[in-house]
Amino acid sequence: MTQQNHKTCAGCFQTLADETRMRIIKFLKEHGARNVGAITQLLRVSQPTVSHHLRVLSQKGFLARDQKGKKVFYSFRKDYPCRGCGVFNAPIRS
Repeated sequence: MTQQNHKTCAGCFQTLADETRMRIIKFLKEHGARNVGAITQLLRVSQPTVSHHLRVLSQKGFLARDQKGKKVFYSFRKDYPCRGCGVFNAPIRS
C-alpha cells in the first residue's frame, strides 16, 4: 500500500467514523436518491444535522448531488473513494 493510499484510507475512515453518516449511507444504498426532508424523517435527526453530514459526505465523494428545481437529491456513489483503498484486501500481519 502506498503513502497516498494510506492518506486516502485514513480520510475515508475519518469520514465514516460517524454513526449518522453511516446511517445516511445505508439508507441511500437501500432506498436510492432522496432529498434532505426524506432523510431527516427516516433518521429522526434535525434538518441542519442531516444537511451538515450530507455536505461532508458529498465533499468526500461518497454521495452524488442532483438538483431538480429547488430540491436537491442525494445518492450513494458506487465509485466511492474507499473502493481503491485496498486496505480490506491486504493481509493482516502481526
